[in-house]
Amino acid sequence: MTNISVSLEGIDKAINELNYRNNSVKQKFIKFIRNYYVSENSISDLNSIPSDAIIQFIWEIKDDYQKIKSRRRNFSAIKSSINADLKKLSKKGSNPENIIINENNIFDMSQEAKDDLLKSFSGAVKTGDMNIEQAAELLKTVTEFLDNFQAETREGENTANIIDQVKKILDRITNDALFEDEAEEIELDEDEDIEEVELDEDEDIEELTEEDEEIHETADTDSDDIDDEELEIIDDEDELEEIAGDEPAPQIDDEPENEDIEEIELDDDEEIEEIELDENENIEEIELDEDEDIEEVELDEDEDIEELTEEELKALEELRKKKELAEQFDDSLGEGEKKFNKYVIVPGGQYTIGTNKTLKSNLELQQFDMPEVYIGVYPVTNALFEIFIDQTGYVTTAEKSGFGRVYYSRFQKHRSGSTWRKKAGSEDVRGACWYQPSGPGSTLHGKRAHPVVQVSVDDALAFASWIGRRIPTEAEWESAARTDLGHKYPWGDKFDPEALNIEQSGLADTTPVDKYDRFANEFKIVDMLGNVMEWTSDTQIPPALPGSSIRYNIAKGGAWNSGDNVTISSRALFKPGFTSNTIGFRCISETAL
Repeated sequence: MTNISVSLEGIDKAINELNYRNNSVKQKFIKFIRNYYVSENSISDLNSIPSDAIIQFIWEIKDDYQKIKSRRRNFSAIKSSINADLKKLSKKGSNPENIIINENNIFDMSQEAKDDLLKSFSGAVKTGDMNIEQAAELLKTVTEFLDNFQAETREGENTANIIDQVKKILDRITNDALFEDEAEEIELDEDEDIEEVELDEDEDIEELTEEDEEIHETADTDSDDIDDEELEIIDDEDELEEIAGDEPAPQIDDEPENEDIEEIELDDDEEIEEIELDENENIEEIELDEDEDIEEVELDEDEDIEELTEEELKALEELRKKKELAEQFDDSLGEGEKKFNKYVIVPGGQYTIGTNKTLKSNLELQQFDMPEVYIGVYPVTNALFEIFIDQTGYVTTAEKSGFGRVYYSRFQKHRSGSTWRKKAGSEDVRGACWYQPSGPGSTLHGKRAHPVVQVSVDDALAFASWIGRRIPTEAEWESAARTDLGHKYPWGDKFDPEALNIEQSGLADTTPVDKYDRFANEFKIVDMLGNVMEWTSDTQIPPALPGSSIRYNIAKGGAWNSGDNVTISSRALFKPGFTSNTIGFRCISETAL
């Protein structure tokens, strides 16, 4: 369910009220999740955060599966403890949106708060403040409004998704309101069962061992008293249950004896008093033993803890700065420009990249361990790049050198017919740059939504850094384009000349980056083949020049002048500083942003 009652302001208020110690385990846990929320849109767009990614960050575990696995119990304990703290804040009024971390590791309204909202509506119906007909009519009116709004809106997929979610919530409210009587009947049946179970449980209280009672007592302690270092080294399942606040399951006899309830309660009270006295006598001794164990484990696991802590702090600060840059850039955009600055998640996992073709210049067919990343839905457009230039005064490589490479197509369609050249060609044109892609006389008129071209790798890196992101490696770019389905083309395994802008299209120039939206890949990424090639951060010495000391930049995909043999694995090598009217770029960043 979409978190319609959660806001960034509410999330930040709850986090600030928690006031966790700087660089503690709990603080690192909740800060890592907060870094995923780039803007208010993240609340509806973000579906889940992998638990293993959080574990890797907190304990600085890279790709060691066994270490990750060993920390999963600790992870659950920390999460339960944080949620207990958040619920206490809710009771005090310091967490007004009743925020918790849900099972998908994202911020959400607690189930209790959601249920209260539903009950308040159904309660109004039940008490007569609103009758069933009025409730049904109200919900029908709201639903019809949403249907009409959805049909007319031009704001895109996000709005439609939100509307669908709201309608689902309305359906749930309707069911709660109309079937309240049925729920009451079920509750009565459940109450009868509860009485029977309680009798069985009471009979077994006397049989609890001293160790069981000790666990039960520890579980009821205030979660604020849990030491973060203690959480880091939990190895025993019983200890995890203590921190999570789960009481040990009562033993239920198959054939309970019929004993008097009052007599059992008296016996219980007497036994509890005795156990509490015994526990108090042993508290100091237990705490000393635990502290000694903690000290030993910390030394074994992390001999240079101060250095690691500095690295973690540095990483967090770097992440915070990048996040701020990304947010500032997005906030500065108008609604039309925001569409072209959208990012989607590419899930981590094993991806197929490369090709089995034997050409020396090809990337060999292989498996790649893809990290989870955000990648731009579209290549960077002229409009977005212009904002960067205006704000920074940056001078591009082509402007400094005074020229750029201009390619020409053999075939171009016109209203009156078609133009053919004997062969495709290119030349270095003086004055060709990002705002004059084909040289003097060419402009960006009508091309604000086209991909920026005549930019070098250095220019791409400068833009990406300015907005808190980077450009992808070749393997990351190809994995995102192929998806985990390993397709030959973004849309599938069969070539479709209508799905991309190549020479055969007859346009002989770039097109708007959203022209081929309907041919987006499984991850909803658009324009990864055709239109323009895209820079990656990788370099390579050309196979044809084995003795060269110059590493060439790698560009992926195909451009508007490519043939129909272009695929996702297509690549080309260009000298450092190369720019042309056929190469652009898109940005990428870690999902922690």
